[in-house]
Amino acid sequence: MERKAALAGFEAARLQWEEAFARVPDDALHYLKPGDDYALGGLQVHVNWVLAHYLRVFRGMVAIGFGELRAQDPPLAQDARSGIDAAGRRRTRAEMARLHAEVKTALEGLHEADWTRKAPVVYAPGQEPYPTSAEDIVGWLTDHYREHVEQCAELIDEWRAAKAAG
Repeated sequence: MERKAALAGFEAARLQWEEAFARVPDDALHYLKPGDDYALGGLQVHVNWVLAHYLRVFRGMVAIGFGELRAQDPPLAQDARSGIDAAGRRRTRAEMARLHAEVKTALEGLHEADWTRKAPVVYAPGQEPYPTSAEDIVGWLTDHYREHVEQCAELIDEWRAAKAAG
């Protein structure tokens, strides 16, 4: 996909996620659906972790001239599972705005000829390198926002049903 269109889609997906997450009642931020990995409020923590992850991957790819990169990430914060409170919502949304802007600025600064250039990235120990480009990264991040937009609405409905039942 052409860079300008891909970045516009990335921006639109962020706005969709912000709107979806704004609809989460404060009382639902700690709701953890049985079997899920993240509380409803923890989805924002997870979204931020993914933004930071791909920002590190992108910067690493560029820094080493698109050679093989071994992605290394800190563990996801515990509050992804337990959820956050209203103050945590404000903090994590501000963090997302910062991370999103950093990703967008970094991608915009890439030379046009490197937009589709692939680097072999090892995402986890023991895995084979996966060819990754800036175009791939913006697509994955866009899809990630949109995936959680749908999930967020479903979890709000489930939280309301669980609250009414019990």
